Amino acid sequence: MQKIIWFFFLTWSLSAFSQTEEQREMDSLRLAFIENYRELFSLHPIHHVGWVTDYEQLYSKSEKAMLNSLIDQYEKETTVEIVIVTIDSTRVSADRFEELSLTIANHWGVGKFGKDNGVLIAISKDYRKIRIQNGNGIEKILTNEETSEIINSVFIPAFRNGNYFEGTMQGVKELIKFLNKNGAKDTFSYSSV
Repeated sequence: MQKIIWFFFLTWSLSAFSQTEEQREMDSLRLAFIENYRELFSLHPIHHVGWVTDYEQLYSKSEKAMLNSLIDQYEKETTVEIVIVTIDSTRVSADRFEELSLTIANHWGVGKFGKDNGVLIAISKDYRKIRIQNGNGIEKILTNEETSEIINSVFIPAFRNGNYFEGTMQGVKELIKFLNKNGAKDTFSYSSV
């Protein structure tokens, strides 16, 4: 009887071990796939259509339309390009989020050539991160301190409450307010070309 119990225990142990080993192999393959996907995405980010690219699906269609409309109107008034991209955890690791946001800004060519008047707002709900990349022309009229102030006082409080659209909309409006206050219309508008 003891041999039978020992046999069943040994069979069960081997079965449990093999399932664990199989699961580890699957996890390893999954991680390798994600890393390869992230690397490919960082080298060749898909080009945006409109001003809002929502990989995390934080916004409804109508919310994206409202953000696009606000940014489009501002671009027509000033030539300043504001682009919003939400990035999920399958596209980037947490430690490379900021690097990817700069890569996207450069790859997409945010801002008018010669004016460097682009602003890229990168948001990751998965990692609870936000990064605003200002073009060199924007940095002359919107300081890093002002950008941080907008992030900390407008975007983050709304995001903490799960209000991603509201935080983004109010944050973009606040950016526009600061840009206008600091002379964006005079510096970048079509009439100043």
